[in-house]
Amino acid sequence: METLGQKIRALRKARGMTQSELARGLATASMISQIESDRTMPSAQLLAQIAARLGVDVSEFQRELAGSSEEAHTYRRAKQLAEQGHYEEAIRHFLSLSWPLHSQFRPELVFQDMGDCYLKAGDYEQAARLYDALVFAGFARGDMSSVVRGYYYGALARRRLQRDEEAILYLQRARQALAASGLQMPLRLKIEMTLARLLLQYGPMEQARALYEGILARDAEPMSAVDRAHAHHGLACAAAAVGDYQAAIEHARRAIELHEDAGNRALAMRCRINLGAFLRLGGDVEGALSHLLDLEDRTSPRDEVLRVALDHELALTYQALHQPALAMERVSRALAMTRVGPEIRAQLHLLAASLVVELGDLDRAESELRALDELVAERPDVAPPGYLHLKAEVYLRKGSTPEILQLCEEAVTQATQRLPERPWASPDRFWVFPRQ
Repeated sequence: METLGQKIRALRKARGMTQSELARGLATASMISQIESDRTMPSAQLLAQIAARLGVDVSEFQRELAGSSEEAHTYRRAKQLAEQGHYEEAIRHFLSLSWPLHSQFRPELVFQDMGDCYLKAGDYEQAARLYDALVFAGFARGDMSSVVRGYYYGALARRRLQRDEEAILYLQRARQALAASGLQMPLRLKIEMTLARLLLQYGPMEQARALYEGILARDAEPMSAVDRAHAHHGLACAAAAVGDYQAAIEHARRAIELHEDAGNRALAMRCRINLGAFLRLGGDVEGALSHLLDLEDRTSPRDEVLRVALDHELALTYQALHQPALAMERVSRALAMTRVGPEIRAQLHLLAASLVVELGDLDRAESELRALDELVAERPDVAPPGYLHLKAEVYLRKGSTPEILQLCEEAVTQATQRLPERPWASPDRFWVFPRQ
């Protein structure tokens, strides 16, 4: 069925009129364009004026209006509810539209609006489905901007679902669609920053580094100081992961400067802690220790995430300086914090076990390993590299034959039920912070 907008366009063209000529004295040419593309509905008064200028009676449009006015009201109400933050009620209004959609609606706009509501309401599965529908509708209409948006927001929904591998794939598709279309969309920066952040977490590091370098090389592209700081910090982490510690140090310092200039003290502190790691990994262990000790008085005791990060990095630095007792003090402080995620807690227990082995306290080492056993039993994916090797060393030193045999059985079981390993591992830890 012909829509109201299509009918007005056909009548205008049949009379040899431009949109500006039809609009003159009644509305703007942009308004006429929106009406003809069914992006907005004219008021009753404007419709009557358009009909008169086209030389037809307004009743010519009644059939189209009868089928669309109620639907248009429902759609406008849904949009209004979404703007007010009433996402579940907005979703109910969207779902009350006639499906398949009335011809006055552009499917990709409805799918985008519904997907946004589901995402904000926390129903990420439904959000992912709607954004997939947005991709399909965009391809069907040749609307590549909708395709790019569908892939990007579909990736965000999958991140919330902890399906990061899928999110990476969707972001890569968004980049490909954007490149193939030649469109210049502000969304490009968000797509590349999100993808680079995920590659920084999962690898490959070379791709993460290339992405960050490409982002920073586009000086003409508008970018906030915070985004630029994040890009420098990400590039620093990627450079460190591939062993280029000098580049890591340079970019970490640039990130610190940008965050400080923008007044982002907490974000600057994260970069400062990583700078200590890069100095240590680059061979300047004494410089790293001096730098990290200087941060203690500048880190809020209420910020447990930063305190854990700082103590963890100081423990690794003291260990590199062959001072296991001081390193153990830092690990104990970090483990006493409540806001320690399972992955970091597992690494801290392993570090503690290795330190007390150096100190000759095998009973304490076994206790730390038992705590690590409990964590790994709940979350096998947090088992740190070297875990079973250290257990074997402790049991061998203690002469615990039954435990060694049990460990061998565990190793065989894990070999048959092996979890896929990450394609990279950070070099003895630097702090890639959790998702934002």
